[in-house]
Amino acid sequence: MAHQDSTSLEADLRSALTEAVGARPYRMWFTDTQLECDGDTIAVVAPTPLAARWIDQRFAAVIEDAARSVAGRDVRVEITVDQAAPPQEPDRAPAPQSTTRPKRPTTPLLGFDTFVVGTCNQLAAAAATRLAQDDGDGISPLFIHGACGVGKTHLLQASCREARGGGHRRVRYVTAERFTNEYIAASRSGEFQRFRRRYREVDLLAIDDVHFVASKERTQDELLHTLDTAGLRGARLALASDEDPRQIRRLNRALCNRLVAGMVVEVERPDRLTRPALVVQQAHRRGIDLTEAAVERLAGHAVGSVREVEGIVNALAAVSTLLGGPQDGPVGIDSVERLLRAAPVATSPIRMSVILEAVAARMGVAASEITGESRSAGVVLARSVAGWLGRRLTPLSFP
Repeated sequence: MAHQDSTSLEADLRSALTEAVGARPYRMWFTDTQLECDGDTIAVVAPTPLAARWIDQRFAAVIEDAARSVAGRDVRVEITVDQAAPPQEPDRAPAPQSTTRPKRPTTPLLGFDTFVVGTCNQLAAAAATRLAQDDGDGISPLFIHGACGVGKTHLLQASCREARGGGHRRVRYVTAERFTNEYIAASRSGEFQRFRRRYREVDLLAIDDVHFVASKERTQDELLHTLDTAGLRGARLALASDEDPRQIRRLNRALCNRLVAGMVVEVERPDRLTRPALVVQQAHRRGIDLTEAAVERLAGHAVGSVREVEGIVNALAAVSTLLGGPQDGPVGIDSVERLLRAAPVATSPIRMSVILEAVAARMGVAASEITGESRSAGVVLARSVAGWLGRRLTPLSFP
């Protein structure tokens, strides 16, 4: 875009958008919207948060396609809100536009440099790094699964960021929910060609929260064809979900087989050796200096996920300010204990699989026997204990 005048580029882009979305939708949502062209980025500055959300949900892909056709190559589209403009209705007459409107940067992708590697995630981190740095032979598709808040999204975004930094321009990170919404929009508008080009003509495609497509048969079929076509074109594939693809209910067999064709790796909850490093990292981000004892106490309390560690460090910062005020030197164990008394941090519920394993180990039976049909006395007792603990310690119903 550096070789094209920004004014003519904006005019060409507006013309392409009018043709793509139709004259009336264009007047409603783009007349009061400013287009700013800067290098390989086009910023769409909407006058209101409502307009920004609507444009992002309904027209983000159309804008990318129009920008690509006008500029002759892939460009990045950022949809932001003009904080200086007064609230406007989307169908009002065009307002005078300023060429100096500020724009808010979009949230950048997370990187490997901020990912804390431990025994709980070492294999997944190594696989994601390799997938981003070379052709990922034998790894793609990489499927990462684990509980909420253990770093799956971080690894997917870091892979995309690393690949983009390595010179790959066609990199796409998306959630399965957004993929589904765009597929539905394409179904209604008949714009399948544009939709499929966005996801199939890429160097790296990362799809998060794959479990979202469970029970959505047509979306699963489209996702399967997308992965097959992109893979045949040489694209590297990275996906993430809360569960192993073989355990996702109502996921069709063909898609499941495609997802397990590469490497399936689990990210476990932070272990005892990794949690102190997470506490130190999160405290450093908040500008908090902790004593070694304080780090160990926090690491021993927040055992559920990375988000739980982040939450307790944020709570420590708030409580230290509200109750103790600023202090000289590092935060010690006394401040941490005061935090735990004043604002106890809720821990994540225990998973049923953990209860089954613990009961099986304690009572000398196999976990598969507990969930099986055996009626032997020892198994029946273990099954009853596991059911009672499940009702007490998890949000699951008795069945």
